[in-house]
Amino acid sequence: MTFFRKVWLTAVFVLLAQIQTQTHAKAHELPQAGAHETLVIVTNDYPPYIHATARESFLPDLFKAIGDEMDVRFEFEFKPWKRGEQDVENLEAWGTLPYRRSEERERKFNFSDALYIEDSPFFAYNAQGARPAIHYDELTDLKPYRLGGIQGYYYQPWFNDAGLNVEYALSEEQNFRMLHMGRIDLFSTARSVGWHVIRNLFPPEEAEKFYTIEKPLLPGAGLFLMTSKDYPNGDELLERFNAALAIVKQNGTFESLMNRHGLTVNY
Repeated sequence: MTFFRKVWLTAVFVLLAQIQTQTHAKAHELPQAGAHETLVIVTNDYPPYIHATARESFLPDLFKAIGDEMDVRFEFEFKPWKRGEQDVENLEAWGTLPYRRSEERERKFNFSDALYIEDSPFFAYNAQGARPAIHYDELTDLKPYRLGGIQGYYYQPWFNDAGLNVEYALSEEQNFRMLHMGRIDLFSTARSVGWHVIRNLFPPEEAEKFYTIEKPLLPGAGLFLMTSKDYPNGDELLERFNAALAIVKQNGTFESLMNRHGLTVNY
């Protein structure tokens, strides 16, 4: 082999090595095929549907199944409810859950199809274990009673418009403690949430003294994912989310998750 041929072959090998190195580097710069998009969901502790401290709970497991259908990964962050709404408004998160729809919220946010359906009764407590009936037709009929509530919840404008006497707290737990101490007469929350909190806060002999009045505040209403109207591609994401939610409900996954977590809700 001549000297010039050796030089030529060496140059070719060097050039091929450079091309291979550049191609490999560029491949790493490109998005990986099938890489999951991450969407942040802000929520708060809301047992039995979602637990901040539990390894598994219903809503994160449901969103994992929905994310698999969407090719999306959902990342849950736990914050106070009002802070979660602010994060969605500021586009720091795609959505927050679970929320009831209201006119005020619908002016600012988009809503998914219903995640599940549950009524919200008024809970009461009687130290003697009696269950005196409390009847009302309109919210204004509840003016003689002291109500508990959580600031920022969907019912706050309703209670304000009805001129009700309401003491607001930060959580379901605080309201049920006030109910137990006789500081309030009525408190409304989702039925399964209310009974879960009662059974975890009080011994059985006290838990059985709580009851619900006949007419619920909300009869069989949905709870939803609430998202920003200004999030990039938000409408398309919500459309994909609703389609994936429908698949999960139709293929048996939703019911399987309910059974795993010991829940009974309509959907």
